[in-house]
Amino acid sequence: MTIIGTNPVARREQDGFSLLEVLVSIVILAIGLLGLAGLQTKANGVEMEAYQRSVALMLVEDMANRVAAGRNYVADFQAVSLAAYGVGDTQAATCPTTGDAAAQLCEWSNAMKGAAEKKGTASIGAPIGMRGCLISVAPTDAALGEFFVVGVWQGTVPTASPPNNTPGAQCAAGVDFGAGLRRAVVTRVLIPKQAAG
Repeated sequence: MTIIGTNPVARREQDGFSLLEVLVSIVILAIGLLGLAGLQTKANGVEMEAYQRSVALMLVEDMANRVAAGRNYVADFQAVSLAAYGVGDTQAATCPTTGDAAAQLCEWSNAMKGAAEKKGTASIGAPIGMRGCLISVAPTDAALGEFFVVGVWQGTVPTASPPNNTPGAQCAAGVDFGAGLRRAVVTRVLIPKQAAG
């Protein structure tokens, strides 16, 4: 008795995977996992850049608010135009409590050194090598003072550095962060004259 339509030999040849198919599958899986590892590494670098930029922006905005509120100290802020504060400066770790321009600059310097967050004795709460400058601009007739508040630091992945003759390039110009590693954030502060009333 013959069963029509079945061939036991043909069926045996199609059972399971051959060793070659398994090896090809492993190679494809390995290539995919390598790509995923590269993507994760790239994501970590981008995350670090974004974190540093957000902290630097917060520190620059903090000083911009200090300058805007310090209308009595405009001349003192103008006197330190282009001086670099932060990593590498000579500001004391303990700032005076006077509230004047010197105290504001000291507190800003310590914040850029990462004094707000420590791991052991190392300050880690700021971007790498963060420095900041106040750049005084000749004010209009309606203003007491006008400033660029600038923060610069070292990035982790080379890109384009700020163009020459911009506040980001002028602040701490003597510091070499490496080719394409200088990062900068800038904000402008105008202190208007008060109308006689």
